[in-house]
Amino acid sequence: MSDPQHACLIQVGTELTEGIIQDSHARYLSSELTSMGFTVIRSVLLPDHFGGFRSELERAAAECRLVLITGGLGPTTDDLTREVVAEAAGVPLEYHEEIWDRIVHRFRGRKVSETNKKQAMAPRGFSLIPNPNGTAPGFFGEMGKALVVALPGPPAELRPMFSSSVITILSERFGAPPAGEISWGTAMLVPESELEEGLRKVRRSGITWGTRVDEDRIAFSLRGGTSGERAGVFSTLESLFGRERIRNGDVKPTELLTSALAQGGKTLVTAESCTGGLLGKWMTDLPGSSRVYWGGFVVYSDDAKMRLLGLEKRLLDSYGAVSAEAVSAMAAGALEKSGADVGIAVSGIAGPDGGTPEKPVGTVWAAVALRGGKTSVRKHFYPGYRDLIRRRTAVSCLLWAEAEVLGRTFPEI
Repeated sequence: MSDPQHACLIQVGTELTEGIIQDSHARYLSSELTSMGFTVIRSVLLPDHFGGFRSELERAAAECRLVLITGGLGPTTDDLTREVVAEAAGVPLEYHEEIWDRIVHRFRGRKVSETNKKQAMAPRGFSLIPNPNGTAPGFFGEMGKALVVALPGPPAELRPMFSSSVITILSERFGAPPAGEISWGTAMLVPESELEEGLRKVRRSGITWGTRVDEDRIAFSLRGGTSGERAGVFSTLESLFGRERIRNGDVKPTELLTSALAQGGKTLVTAESCTGGLLGKWMTDLPGSSRVYWGGFVVYSDDAKMRLLGLEKRLLDSYGAVSAEAVSAMAAGALEKSGADVGIAVSGIAGPDGGTPEKPVGTVWAAVALRGGKTSVRKHFYPGYRDLIRRRTAVSCLLWAEAEVLGRTFPEI
């Protein structure tokens, strides 16, 4: 793409404008489009209102070469994207029998409401975009000089659709870099500002980047240049931040640990206090994790630690629940109760209350125990708000456990 092309983002949903659901698309899509050479000139949130939606779409199509619409593809009467695009483009809606067959198959014998047939409709002349993660396909087509692309609202549907299909569509239409000319990496436990500064330090002529911030990592893309030049940028980032914090590919911490466990034929058990089951939640978010994840114990109170994991009262009275002794005993108890091969235990003070001068908010003790091997214990301090402390704790434990399973040294982070 020789010159930047203007793009507009339209995010539809009254639940967004009323603050019921937080917007998670603008940053992701803007970053992706910018790294592909587009200039995003506007991003708007719109309620489910036909007239305002149509006016904004017509305005965007007149000003931009690319208009991305998110949301409004559901089966209910307030899902208006198909109708608005069709009317603005001056075409009727068209029924696609093959989409309806796919929706029926997806429900696997359960009764399908007739209202779902709406999801098998698309503006005539617009091409469908497959959605393997949901019932509503996306679609794209011409509206004047603009390419209009409609995507589903749920992030678990939108992001895979964008990365697997829309990038290719934009490459063919605008000459943007195809997927094969994009190198992906993942930053773990690296603040976004530090990653951006690092990317600027190691930048090379002709290479651009985009970042996508998720709850457990920052995925970044490198575009332009040769594959060797992009590999050189990635290698320099590894040297700058360390190989444990910069990983090749768009990967999750749970994927890395699951792979390490599977390689060794091992299973994992978790014992969580301050993270409240977040480790277990992330592990079970990953399809196929049942082959390596035995399960976990959420032992928030001292009583739960004693009853479920066998911790002694005198240990807790002497050292406290947030201590090396407590997490070591938690990991040992979890291994004994489960029969798993690897145990992660964590206990800390996530705040906003509960801190002391000796153990301020953000203090976390964690342990990784290997059956028949060593138990490693570490103290971390993660300043910040409650959710951030819990997430950073969970990510560091997953990466640390991966290193222990593979026999690698995990740096203090």
